[in-house]
Parts: sequence; structure tokens; C-alpha cells
Amino acid sequence: MNKQSIELLLDDCDSDEPTRQAGAILDLVDAQVYEAAPKIVRLLKSPDAAIRFTAAEALGYLGSEEVETVGPALMDLLDDEEELVRSEAVEALGDIDYTPAVESIEYLLRKDPSALVRASAAETLGYLGKSQAINTLELSLLDTNEDEAVRCYAANSIGLLGTPQLLPKLEEYLKLELPLSVKAELLGARYWLGAKEDMAKLVNLLDKADEDFAQHILTILTDLTEREEEPTLAKDAPDLERVLRAIANRFPFTGNQPEKILALTDR
Repeated sequence: MNKQSIELLLDDCDSDEPTRQAGAILDLVDAQVYEAAPKIVRLLKSPDAAIRFTAAEALGYLGSEEVETVGPALMDLLDDEEELVRSEAVEALGDIDYTPAVESIEYLLRKDPSALVRASAAETLGYLGKSQAINTLELSLLDTNEDEAVRCYAANSIGLLGTPQLLPKLEEYLKLELPLSVKAELLGARYWLGAKEDMAKLVNLLDKADEDFAQHILTILTDLTEREEEPTLAKDAPDLERVLRAIANRFPFTGNQPEKILALTDR
């Protein structure tokens, strides 16, 4: 994109027309115009919730070079009246790796009235890499009144932040009366922390899963294969290929996801 086109888009950001502003933000993201971040930051204060949401999302992509400016501006949205805006601000803070936000995001995980925001908080804490958040994540994981998706994200993030020393505790959690989706996430977390035997248990769950649960486990497997240069899932669970091919035949709507997992494990 040439300089003149970029300047026109930046001018659109300064307009008072939300439609022009939204279009400009999206085009700037598509063109990876990182120097637009300071201009987009101003739109976080827009009276239009859709613009605040779009600006926050854009800064997750473009804000990495202006973290000291973008991070505090995004944190101002953590008490926005719109749950979609709060959720997107949390995710953008994770995208730019703004670690000073950890305590505020922990607070949202336990106190925000929106399950969507709490789910974003649980997921983002895992990306921010601060092990101090594990205790808060455990509270959400074990909270029987908590939304199931929030508990799933909490389990996954514990795996990302933890060390092998957590394995015995996570094994005890698996013995509790937890939703199957949460147990699957705990198995994935334990596997990532070194309990290689848990991959066979996860594949066994997949073999017996209905379509929705199968899709959930496929997402866990995809995530695990993409984290390592040389995934060992097939070695750790000899039935993996058979089960993935069976799932592909039983549930065509899973698309080519089983094949992608197999391809990643064979690379």
C-alpha cells in the first residue's frame, strides 16, 4: 500500500463516521500498517461500541511496536460497559504480550459478570506467561458454578504456565466430578507438562466422543501439535491414526482437521 493510500485511511480514522472509521481500521490491519497504532488508540475512546471493539481488535495485530502506549490504553477498556469490548481488550492485551495487565485480568476472571469476558481472561492469562496466575486459574477450574468454557480455558492455561511439579495435583483434579470437556483439557495440560501417557487417554475419549465433543478434542490435539517442531502424539498414542480416520468418516463436518493433525505429527 502506497503512502497516499495510507494517509487517506488515517484521515478516515479521524472522521466522525463510524462506517468510514471501521473500514479504515480493517484496511490498515490487512496492510499491516503498524505506524497506524497511535491513531487507532484514539478510537478506543469512541462513543460507538463497535468502533471501540474494532480498534481494540486491530491493536492486537498492530500494537506490538507501541506496547507502552497501547497497553495502558487497552487496559482502560477493561471496565467498558460492553462485554464484547472488554473481551476484545483482554485478548488484545494478550496478543501484544502486555504483562502489566496480569493482575487486572485475574480480577476479571473471578469477578466479571460476563462468561465471555471470563473466558477471554482465562485464555489470555495462559498466553501472558506469568505463573502467578495459576492460583486464580485453579479457582475458576474448580468452581462448579463457573461456565464450562471458562473452566476449559483455565485448564489449558494452567498447562501453559505450569511445570511438571503440578502433575500430581492435576491428576487429583482428574478424579473429581468434572465435565468431560474440562477433563479433556486437563489431559492436554498434563500431556504438555510431560505426562505422555495421557495422550492415549485423550485419544480414547476421542474414540467414544459425539460430534461436538470430538470437535473439542480435535482442537486440543491441533493446538498441541502446533506448539512443537516435532510432535510425538502418534508415538505416544499408537491408536491415534486409526481413531482420527474413524472420526473423519463418522463426522464429515470435522473437515480436514483429522488429516491436518496426522500431517503435523508426521512432519
